[in-house]
Amino acid sequence: MPALSGAIEKFKINKDGTNSIQVIDNFAPQGICGSGLIDLLSELHKNSLMNNLGRLSNDESEFTVYSGNNYEIKINEKDINELAQAKGANVAGLHIIFSNYGINFNDIDIFYIAGGFGRHINIESAKRIGLIPNIDDSKILQIGNASIEGASIALLSKSKRCEIEKLVEKVKHCRLETDPLFFNYFVEGCQFNPVESLTE
Repeated sequence: MPALSGAIEKFKINKDGTNSIQVIDNFAPQGICGSGLIDLLSELHKNSLMNNLGRLSNDESEFTVYSGNNYEIKINEKDINELAQAKGANVAGLHIIFSNYGINFNDIDIFYIAGGFGRHINIESAKRIGLIPNIDDSKILQIGNASIEGASIALLSKSKRCEIEKLVEKVKHCRLETDPLFFNYFVEGCQFNPVESLTE
């Protein structure tokens, strides 16, 4: 569900096997949003309840995220697979772009993560499941809603607007699906492993 009141936004499996959750606005849990899902899959993997392929352990068909108030919130392998495919496309894009420039993930100075979703994800969880590159935390910057800030800068500063217009002319469209290694990158990215540079 979207990051609205009642969405589970953080999830942790405690040492005693119980679950701890944080819900937006402290409402009764209604579902799980993106940041909560990343935490959930990270914790399942960390505790050997899900393997690298996104399969739940012990032939389980689903995992109970929350139980109470006469209802349950569960996740199944179909849900996990949907995130795996989205993650796979993201990882493929990263590998192709970095390959085109001939650099490794560790060569960058700052890895920006934008948007409301990006602001709230747990970096450790995101790296553990391979959503973002496995680089030092000091290089990762969560900046929130960059589109609104960028639009504001363009509207309020003529010099910055000219700078942006010149920059836009240099943007190149990279068709990921035409890269001969796209499918290999995608398949690897669908697995729940930390993402490392392939050229190291």
